Amino acid sequence: MRRLRVGPRHVTDGVDPAADGGAGTDHDPVTGDGNRGAGRAAGTRDAAVARVGPGAFTTVTAALHAVTAGGTVSIAPGRYPERLVLDRPVRLVAERGPGTVWLSGPDPVVVSAAAVTMTGVGLIVVAAQPDTAALFVGSGDVELTDCDIVGGRVEVADGRARLRACRLAGADLAGLHVLGDSRVLLDSCVVEGVAGTGLVVGGTATLELVSTRVSRVSGSGLRARDGATLLARDCEINRAGRSGLLVEGGATATLTGCQFLYPGAEGVRLLGSSPLAAAPAPAYAEAEATDADDADGTEDAGDAGGGVRLVECEVVHAGADGLLVEGAAQAALTRCRIRRPAQAGAVVTGAAVLRLAECDVDTAGTSGVVARDRGALDGESLTVRGSGANGVFASDAARAALRDLTVEESGYSNVHLGGDAHGELTGARLRGTREHGLHLAGAAVARLTAVTVRGSVMSGVHAEGTAALVATGCELDDNATGLTVATGTTVTCTDCRITGGSGAGVQIGVDAEATLRACRVERTGTAGVVLAGRARTLIEDCRIEDTSGSGLVVWTGAAPDVRSTRLRRPGKNGLFVGDGGAGTFERCEIAGSAFPAVHIGAGARPRLVGCRIADCETDLSLAEGAEPHFERCETDGVRQSHLPGTGRSGPGATAATAIGAATALGGGTASRAGLGAGGDGAEAGSQAAETLEDLLAELTGLVGLDRVKQDVGAQVKLMQTVRRRQEAGLPAPPLSRHLVFAGNPGTGKTTVARLYGRLLATLGILEHGHLVETDRSDMVGEYVGHTAPKTQAVFRRALGGVLFVDEAYSLVPHGLGNDFGQEAIATLVKLMEDHRDRIVVIVAGYPVEMGRFVSSNPGLASRFSRTLTFEDYSSAELTRIVASQCRQHEYQLPEPTVAALDTYFEALPRNRGFGNGRLARQVFQRMTENQAQRVAELATPTTEDLLRLDPVDLPSDGTET
Repeated sequence: MRRLRVGPRHVTDGVDPAADGGAGTDHDPVTGDGNRGAGRAAGTRDAAVARVGPGAFTTVTAALHAVTAGGTVSIAPGRYPERLVLDRPVRLVAERGPGTVWLSGPDPVVVSAAAVTMTGVGLIVVAAQPDTAALFVGSGDVELTDCDIVGGRVEVADGRARLRACRLAGADLAGLHVLGDSRVLLDSCVVEGVAGTGLVVGGTATLELVSTRVSRVSGSGLRARDGATLLARDCEINRAGRSGLLVEGGATATLTGCQFLYPGAEGVRLLGSSPLAAAPAPAYAEAEATDADDADGTEDAGDAGGGVRLVECEVVHAGADGLLVEGAAQAALTRCRIRRPAQAGAVVTGAAVLRLAECDVDTAGTSGVVARDRGALDGESLTVRGSGANGVFASDAARAALRDLTVEESGYSNVHLGGDAHGELTGARLRGTREHGLHLAGAAVARLTAVTVRGSVMSGVHAEGTAALVATGCELDDNATGLTVATGTTVTCTDCRITGGSGAGVQIGVDAEATLRACRVERTGTAGVVLAGRARTLIEDCRIEDTSGSGLVVWTGAAPDVRSTRLRRPGKNGLFVGDGGAGTFERCEIAGSAFPAVHIGAGARPRLVGCRIADCETDLSLAEGAEPHFERCETDGVRQSHLPGTGRSGPGATAATAIGAATALGGGTASRAGLGAGGDGAEAGSQAAETLEDLLAELTGLVGLDRVKQDVGAQVKLMQTVRRRQEAGLPAPPLSRHLVFAGNPGTGKTTVARLYGRLLATLGILEHGHLVETDRSDMVGEYVGHTAPKTQAVFRRALGGVLFVDEAYSLVPHGLGNDFGQEAIATLVKLMEDHRDRIVVIVAGYPVEMGRFVSSNPGLASRFSRTLTFEDYSSAELTRIVASQCRQHEYQLPEPTVAALDTYFEALPRNRGFGNGRLARQVFQRMTENQAQRVAELATPTTEDLLRLDPVDLPSDGTET
């Protein structure tokens, strides 16, 4: 980026240079005919040089009348409040150098004749009012060197002006206004302190800037409008109140090596219908400038099109968008950099066209590059880094064609195409995003060629809505999911490679349409390719290898066409066809699977033709009701083969034969479970002592707790689904296994917690499922440094099972802000995060207190999102608990005693200390003690006397003790 060359400043506003004792303090300040004083001493009329000052003309006007056309007026230091009108060629020079002569008449200095050439050196021209002109060029040719124009603007209507090393300051509305058919050059000038726009060019005029600085203006720094032309090289626009550069209407602008620093709005704004126009040759050095254009690419940028052409320019800290192109305008940027805009880096909207070549957009506040409406974006060697939103965003009917694109570290997706946008990416690199590398939404269409997507927290490529994608030769590496094809979208991938990541390689949704040809899916975190129901999928000549989960998963309703595809070394099944799945698999190879090479779910009807299964323990597992069809399938290196027709090269057996082969292993459901996708026969046998059905029956058998039973049953179904997804190599859905048990004492919280752990162990969610009960006394120490180790010790004992924290609210007692219980909670929250897959934590206590406990710490609130409410037992339920105790301990409870128990429980007060189930068990204990005392007094008690509990055995004091 070129550095700015800025001319010198010569005078401080408001200082009269004559006040320092210089010559000229004796001149006549009143405009006259030059005949007073010694005005004729140093010059005569029609002289080539006329002097203004002591011993010469007393006014500039008089000297102008005396000097010959094309002559020089030499002005002594001083302030000259004259009305000057120049109507013939003349040269005005400050005798003692820059900053010593002030021209401060009530009206602007006017150049009014076409034949006039005015040359000023070292002058200060002061306007009467800041909203008026200090210098007005109606026609003719003006050249100013080392001059200051202060307190008003320079206005050029139909003339020519060259300002070198000049300063324009203190004007209102504009520092320089160029209009008509004028041509103006500013070289090494400074424009500052303008209450309005710095420089304005309109009409059909041309304004050229070289090494000029515009700063501290309240409006835009540069403004070109109508059919004007703006040319600038090595300029600095610093702290404009609005846009750094504003181009409107049919105006054009070509800028090279310019900087736009801290503009209040857009760095560059192009609004209008400017087509590409050939840049006029700069007047300041035509041959040199033309050679430079060829060398630095200015003309090349122009050939690319654009009403605005920027070469090697920089926009820094724009208050809005770095670049905004609107209407039907065109802009072309080459080797430019846009840094830290408050909003987007570059925006093209309306029917505008934006071309970017070798440009960088860094740290945009929102999206890096945006195309909206019918805007067209064309990019070559574009780099977008650190955008707050998307790196590239295209919506509506926009078109984007980007080659050699790099997008890194975006806050949203690296590239987003939505609406009816069309995008074409060639040789792009999309790296590092908290969302997707490429996100297609709406009816967007994208074509990718040789695109690399790496490090996306979500999907490398995600398509949804009715979007369409064609990808060729692309690489998706180390994204959470490689390619996600959501419902209703259409995707075709050819010769693409999808590797690494924590999730599936390719996930194809319901009713989506996908074609994968000559693709490789490798080293995925879960399954290789997953197909949802009704997905229309063709997989041909692909390789799916070294997946942590199953190689290819076909869910219910999916029926892919898979040809000549290799499924090698999957961590689970090679091919998993879920319940009700189907599809045709021709000439496929499944080798080296850790689970049975092929699993067929209930009601599934896949067709395998000419497939080969090799190098695995078991080739086939079938669920009850599976109906596969095999033709010409072979095995090689399979230790336990259940594939029908193994060893024959002719047509395979029917589905019935396949099922028969599996049944012959041991017959019935138990053998099928051993062959299932989730494990082997030994594992199934180890759980035979405690089945899921038995545990659910035990839960159902508990007295009361209808709502709790329903909630636990729902959790079990959810865990079953999670387990099935894991078996299929799919990631588990977001799941909070930790629970709050809210209820009064004795409502069965500990009993249900213990049963819940056993259920989770049976489902394979927990290793052991044992219950560790704890409370405040086990977790909180008495001294600093004791609490964390105590909590850790309790937690370690519960790993693989359930940690049950009773009366958990006691960890946050009222009025004790520095209590060590908070340390126990913080330790517990961290341990839960570190070991979230190895433990379930249940916190229990009174309902109101548990609400306060969970809300006391954000970590608790996020981890305990589900509460099970344990209601108090009714009197009838308490009686049933006593009856259950009787059956367990072989006592009889006749009807009169049952009625007496109902009456007894109804009469008890239901206060905070009411014991619920614990009370019922204590009543049973008291009844057995009373019965023992009564029977002991009988001389010869019968067996019935020993078994029966009578109403008289109930506690007589109406309490539980």
